[in-house]
Amino acid sequence: MGGPWQPCTMRIDANGLEWQLRIGTQPAIRFRHDGLGNVSMRSGPSLWQPVQARWLADASLCWNGICARGPIPLD
Repeated sequence: MGGPWQPCTMRIDANGLEWQLRIGTQPAIRFRHDGLGNVSMRSGPSLWQPVQARWLADASLCWNGICARGPIPLD
């Protein structure tokens, strides 16, 4: 989200369908994929919002302003 890279942990809840990122002590950022190419995310008690996933040249995967790099086991 425009800030510096921070260590995070990715947890897979349902392979390819639901996962979450934990960054420090912040609430988990949760993601879900509907199997048709649509991804939504939410943080804490917020509502689910659609996001656009895209790969960057440095092999980072971004969902709107949230990016992750490293081993990303989404398949």
